[in-house]
Amino acid sequence: MLKIFSFTLIISFVLISCAKKDEDSSSSTTTYATSKSGVTASGTITMGNYKMSGTYATLCADASSLSSKPTNTTYIGFALVVTGSSSFTRELNYYTDSACTTLSAGWWFNNDNVTDQGPTASDSTANEKVSFNQINQQLFANTTAGKTFFDTLFGSGMDVTVGTAFVATSGLTFYNLIKMVSDTNLYYGTPSVTDYPSTSPEAEYVKQ
Repeated sequence: MLKIFSFTLIISFVLISCAKKDEDSSSSTTTYATSKSGVTASGTITMGNYKMSGTYATLCADASSLSSKPTNTTYIGFALVVTGSSSFTRELNYYTDSACTTLSAGWWFNNDNVTDQGPTASDSTANEKVSFNQINQQLFANTTAGKTFFDTLFGSGMDVTVGTAFVATSGLTFYNLIKMVSDTNLYYGTPSVTDYPSTSPEAEYVKQ
């Protein structure tokens, strides 16, 4: 589990960088990542002055600069699905197409007991301090390349098979910052098991 958690932090920083590069590019895409975990959007989470509900996603980002990915992956992206009044699933998806609809592999984080601890400042657009319990992480290989990717990262002991999600129970409490600028736009920080991060990332999640 420590290896999974450590790599999650690394991949988060890389994806944020990729998404930011796409946003800054003059040829940036307006295509967004698609949810692939199969969870159903339900309920609303109050986050400061705003409400989180439904599915949010980052831009569909070119994966060419990402050194660690399935060999058939060309684009990557995050999705965040609110699944209840205090639960959500965040997805890291590896896609084989520029539309971010065809999945090579997915890494999904299921969380509950979401608690808003209040803003880091008094203004309405401040980062909200949020704690939550990570129920589990799911590794899903939709292709042989996806399975090989996970096998290389974690070894055969993870027992990932194509078409079946491998579930790794976590139970850890995480601390994060979420900045909402409207009910439809948010910025999600890098979760930590020790303390709140100092800032939210620049990659934006947009409600789909």
